[in-house]
Amino acid sequence: MIKLNVQLFGILADHLPEGEKGKTILEFEDTLTFKELTKKLGIRRRVNFAVNGEHDLDDTHVLNDGDEVLVFSTVSGG
Repeated sequence: MIKLNVQLFGILADHLPEGEKGKTILEFEDTLTFKELTKKLGIRRRVNFAVNGEHDLDDTHVLNDGDEVLVFSTVSGG
């Protein structure tokens, strides 16, 4: 069993249970990748993320017990 401290910013906060206000602790049976986490949360858009303060990670990065995961919407413009 692993616990992840997950914070979703902006419109992504809607992917957490009602009343969680964008930040929660999620429990999973085993380690999983960031891509698997977004799938479990129902996030289907492209996002940016950081794990324990590291930003330059691939979505196949394996998450471990106690990790702090921050998820941001991608910003585009012109």
